[in-house]
Amino acid sequence: MADDDKPQVVREAQDRVDRATGAPHQQQKYAQGNDEQGADDALDDQQRQEAEQSWAGPGVPTATDAQWKGLLIGSLVGGAIGLVLFLPLALIRLGNLSTIGRVLLVGIVGAFCGGTAGALYMGGRLPELEGETVDADGRPSRGTPSRDPSSDDRGR
Repeated sequence: MADDDKPQVVREAQDRVDRATGAPHQQQKYAQGNDEQGADDALDDQQRQEAEQSWAGPGVPTATDAQWKGLLIGSLVGGAIGLVLFLPLALIRLGNLSTIGRVLLVGIVGAFCGGTAGALYMGGRLPELEGETVDADGRPSRGTPSRDPSSDDRGR
C-alpha cells in the first residue's frame, strides 16, 4: 500500500514507531561496527554482540534483546488494552458475584488475554523492526513480512 493512500494519522504513528525502534530496517542490527559485512570475523562479532544482549531466566528460554523488549512492552500494553476492552462484560450478572467481584474477575481475565496477545505479537514483531531478521547478505529472512513483495520496506 502506498503511503499516499494512508490517512495522515496512520503515517504519523508509523513514523513514530520507525524512530523508536532503533536500527534501520533492512540493516543488520549488530553490523554497525563491522566494516566487512559477511566476513567470518564480522559475523562472529555480530553473534557475540547478540549473545551478550540476550536474556534468560528460570523457566524462560533465551531471547534476544528485541524479543525480550517486545515481550515486556507487548504484555503491559496488551494487558491494559485487554483490561479496558473486557470491563463492559462486568455488567453481565455472573451467579452470586457482587459488582466488585465481577469487575475484578473480568479485569483479571481481560488483562491476561490482552497481555498474552500483546506479548506474542510484539515479541515477534520488534525483532523485525530492529533489524534482527536480516540475513548475512542484508536481505530480509525468509518468512518475514518484509520479504513479501506486496509490503513496504518495513513489512507493512
